[in-house]
Amino acid sequence: MDTDMMEAKVASMSHYIRRGAIPFLVLAGLLTATFAVNLMTDPPTFKTDLSEFAPESENQQAHQRIHQYFPNETRPFFVHVTSDDGGNILSLENLQLMAQHLEQLQNSTIVDGKNKIPVWTAAPSIVQISLDEEANGTKLADIESWNQMIDLILEDDVECRLTSDDQLLSAATYASSALLNQDLDISPTCSYLESGTGDGTPTASSTLWVLEVDPNMDTQYRKFFQNQMRDEFAKLSEESELTYGVISLDLISHDIDKGTFDNLATLILLALIVVIILLSIAFRSMRGVIFPLIGLSSALIWTYGSLNMIGAQFSALEVAVAPLVLGLGIDYAIHLQRAYVSIREEYPEPAEAWARACTRLSVPLLLAVITTVAAFLANMISPLPPLATFGLALAIGVICAFLSATLVVGSLHIIFDAPLRNSSKNSITLPRATNFLVRIQQKQQVPIILVAIIISGLSIAGASTLETDFDLGDFIDPDMPIMSVRDDLSTSYDSAGWKMVYILMEPLDGEDVIPDDEILLNQLRGLHADLESNHDVVGTDGRTSSPSYDGPYVVLRDAILRDSSFGDAHNMEVFAGEVYVLDHNSQLDLGAAFSNLSTNQTVADALSGETWEERVQNTVNLQGEDIVHLRTEVRVEAATSSQSKRVVDNFERMLGSNEESGTLRATLSGHGQIYITGDLVILQTVLEGLSESQLESTLISLVVSCAVLLILTRRVLPAIIVLFPVGLSSLWVVGSMAALGLKWNVLTVMVTALTLGIGIDYSIHMWRRFEVELERQENHWEALRAALSTTGVALILSALTTAFGFLVLLYSPMPVIQDFGLITAVTVLFSLILALILLPVLVEMVERGKEIGKIS
Repeated sequence: MDTDMMEAKVASMSHYIRRGAIPFLVLAGLLTATFAVNLMTDPPTFKTDLSEFAPESENQQAHQRIHQYFPNETRPFFVHVTSDDGGNILSLENLQLMAQHLEQLQNSTIVDGKNKIPVWTAAPSIVQISLDEEANGTKLADIESWNQMIDLILEDDVECRLTSDDQLLSAATYASSALLNQDLDISPTCSYLESGTGDGTPTASSTLWVLEVDPNMDTQYRKFFQNQMRDEFAKLSEESELTYGVISLDLISHDIDKGTFDNLATLILLALIVVIILLSIAFRSMRGVIFPLIGLSSALIWTYGSLNMIGAQFSALEVAVAPLVLGLGIDYAIHLQRAYVSIREEYPEPAEAWARACTRLSVPLLLAVITTVAAFLANMISPLPPLATFGLALAIGVICAFLSATLVVGSLHIIFDAPLRNSSKNSITLPRATNFLVRIQQKQQVPIILVAIIISGLSIAGASTLETDFDLGDFIDPDMPIMSVRDDLSTSYDSAGWKMVYILMEPLDGEDVIPDDEILLNQLRGLHADLESNHDVVGTDGRTSSPSYDGPYVVLRDAILRDSSFGDAHNMEVFAGEVYVLDHNSQLDLGAAFSNLSTNQTVADALSGETWEERVQNTVNLQGEDIVHLRTEVRVEAATSSQSKRVVDNFERMLGSNEESGTLRATLSGHGQIYITGDLVILQTVLEGLSESQLESTLISLVVSCAVLLILTRRVLPAIIVLFPVGLSSLWVVGSMAALGLKWNVLTVMVTALTLGIGIDYSIHMWRRFEVELERQENHWEALRAALSTTGVALILSALTTAFGFLVLLYSPMPVIQDFGLITAVTVLFSLILALILLPVLVEMVERGKEIGKIS
């Protein structure tokens, strides 16, 4: 059945459509009210954590399986401390003031005898631990000068240098690179140690506190608690001469979640204002503006309401759903209303005119909706849960926008439109622009095609340079204080805002324990050497490399350095900073050594104050004196996604595989299985998931587009002609991302699939109109002129509305949303250009070829 026959058949049922308009509007109103009440009484909560984006992987499963035997991984809370006058933060006065604040904060975080921050690594606490151990518990508040403190803590023969045999090397390296500003100057202290004269006060412009928040807290409560701590530090900053700036991943997530709802409301308001302005220009009537506005508002409520009702977990990504629903919805509404206005000149009855408009545009609209929904639903198979939810939200949004544009807007016109009277309001046709385009297409066909191909080639070259990036900081306003603190950390410390990589080991399948023999000790020593030469690890860039990590090997080394008799008792010694077997003829029992330390409650860590018992609990899971699991926590530096990828790849190469002889995994293949996990590994799987999602959604959208085009047209050549400009626009968009300096992220990975959806819409509209006009006009060029002056103008109006709707996203404070808004507006522009300029040339050339074929 062709379109004309279908249109006539549907028009014959217009009386049913007229009678059903009011009941449908009542039903739509009830549905809208239900969803609106649900959104108001149970508003959605936004949750944007790195862990929420984590896909399932072998390493992630191992992490969940092994970590149940250890305390949960720490959640570092960084505090950047400076003096208001820009002076020395290490002056005795500032240290004592920090100590007062520290005690006040520690007391406030103890609830029911349990400290919500079990580990405080801060300059005043480090000094106090030293005084407790070396000066019989003298209080920092009682110290009168740095010289007095040096004399109390250090012996007379201490030199101002550390060797690999010094138990304080690792702590000192970590403190100097991660806890004290790069401008640290200890020369006054060294001078005092050498001569015993002068002022031994070291200088630094800032210091970093690292507070390890109780990881067993509920995620949402942990964010709430850290926000309370931020308020406490802000209060101390106001009341004292010190300034405390705080940051953590949990705080970033908290700020994203808190600001997302306000951001969404602002963007919806701005998008609606843009829609009203452009609808007013396009239709110059109150009903032409108000009816689509009612329909679009309903579509938004249906979209978010349905997601909320099914219990979807919202993230910051859902902010981009509203502009997209408005952009695509207004596109559908403009096409339908322009067709409706035109048809009413011949069929004045509103129900019949609307039915004919919907039928006449059924092929391009349905094709656009099906391909766009398919592209978005393709993300349902994404390994990243928030991206899968986002894809579902977009698909629901497109369907709601289509239903509201066809049914709600149509019902409003049917009920409220009066019988058509003569009107002086003519449709916009842009004759000058139309004639100009037709002249170019008549005379410059080959140059148009060549230019399109050249731009596509350049775009392919640019696409090869695009990087994939994921950073929670991209979801937050860069002008917020927390981002300023992050910048301060990156410029103030050699190892700022470090992250953890975990190396986990479990028994082989079928085994209960890990053999604790000399082979294991040798490989742990080899791992230590690898970490010393790995410059991504904190503490490895100094003259004496000392990697900042905690694991079974350094626990043993520190214990032997602290007390050589412990090493003698367990057949181990430290030589040149490394742990070796003391007597190869005697048995080595590492499990017994760890078991001995697990009951020792004296201070083991000079910086954090952790005991030997706590350090063993963090690194070794024992059953009696047998080792069941091992965990090594390594602090690494990685500020960007590319750096994170390099770190993870280097660790994988360092560990090797069971098949690579001489590597850690191969040598210990008879002992256990080794995995690397942590936030950086999660980030790497997220990046891989983004690339996978982008490819899958694009391919699925392309396949669905081809299939639907073939079904609807039943001809191969028209399908190819329609898809060719769409494919080029996808390439152009990717190339423009490279030109604009954008990267693939959780939103921009959707852009190629979205380009196919929008481009198909524009191309099929132009192609269908051109075919209709070919039957009415005398020649190809008159048909093209008529198509451009009607459908072409409608495409321009809808494209402008859609593009400006997406450009509203530039007003979002989130960089990732801004990037998506910009590149999506570019997508609309390229789809329009190719549909209006390249597609007519291709169609005309094919039709001319047919005519030549008939003549010959």
